[in-house]
Amino acid sequence: MQTVNKERVYFFDNLKAFIILLMVVFHIAMGYTTWDLKWWTVNDIQKHKFFDLFVLETDVYIMPIMFMIAGYFAPMVLVKKGLTTFFQDKFKYIVLPWIGGVLFIAPFISYSSFLSRTDTPPNFFSFWRNDFWGPFYQQAHYWFLGILALFFLLLTIAYSFNPGYFKKSTNISVPSIWFFPAFALLTTAAFFIGNLFFWNDAWVNVKFIFMVQPVRFILHLCYFGLGVYAWKHSWFTHQGYNPGLFTWGSSAIIMLFVFLAYRVLFTLMPDVPTVFKAGHAITHATFTLTATFALIALFQRFFDSNAYLWRRLSANSYIIYFIHQCVVIPIGCIVQKLEINIWIKYIGVSITTLILCFLIAEYIIRPILPFKKQGERTNPHIPL
Repeated sequence: MQTVNKERVYFFDNLKAFIILLMVVFHIAMGYTTWDLKWWTVNDIQKHKFFDLFVLETDVYIMPIMFMIAGYFAPMVLVKKGLTTFFQDKFKYIVLPWIGGVLFIAPFISYSSFLSRTDTPPNFFSFWRNDFWGPFYQQAHYWFLGILALFFLLLTIAYSFNPGYFKKSTNISVPSIWFFPAFALLTTAAFFIGNLFFWNDAWVNVKFIFMVQPVRFILHLCYFGLGVYAWKHSWFTHQGYNPGLFTWGSSAIIMLFVFLAYRVLFTLMPDVPTVFKAGHAITHATFTLTATFALIALFQRFFDSNAYLWRRLSANSYIIYFIHQCVVIPIGCIVQKLEINIWIKYIGVSITTLILCFLIAEYIIRPILPFKKQGERTNPHIPL
């Protein structure tokens, strides 16, 4: 394993790439759950409860990690480049792809729920003009870019009012014993209050601009803010705070089983009592925190590498994120009704999808887009 230039946190690049790949196999697994999700793109004829549990646990931490990584690197770019360049970069790399994805790819993803379920789907262009802008509106996975753009806007407003805060702290210290319990309590409260008014997995269309999970919105903002705080205090550097793998890893494993048991036993019912919502908020927030820092500790310990494969995966992770549903859906439709061993099918679809996404990103899309050249790390303005 080649490890160089310890001033750069390569493990964050590699963790980011891993989370994107995990997101791909997570979306594939959605089609194999026993829930028969009517709104999902392609539901396979074969089901297994393992995929229910995999989806439930993966859904908890993948986005908080992405928001935290984005929050960690955003102030670095903002302080170095200034407000104008920061805005220009985010508009180019976040806002424009978000708009393009919502207008031209999300309709196809929404339409695929008809394409995979009926022999006579409606005309696509008629669907796009009418139905998509009604009950079938969604932003697919591009919702993340919209919320991220909003968080970047809030960050620049905070920077405008108090630029002094965004100077690196000269007093590098580890967080107090109360820091993480307090953060867990804050995110628990945010989740619980939201869950009093909305179903825990509900999505809300905000004027066709944002797609928001109300129960998780503040939690995601907290993780973005935690990333900013971690950067300011030089966490994950040689001198700063570095999470212990054993402590966070063992806590995450314990919370994984606690969360899944609680989720299955108490929160999958139609009408969840308030007391059970409180327990759900506690287990969700605690598992999110422990899983996030366990993965950070794992990648910092074992995958802080500048090796070639990690460089290429990291460099292409944004493109893979952007296009993966365009690969997942056709492959899912092809194998949807094949009656073969479900594990062979799922693993085969996952490997095929990941390889195709990487090849398309590396050799077709990347050469024609203004990303960095071969051998360089990910563009610092792209948080994915």
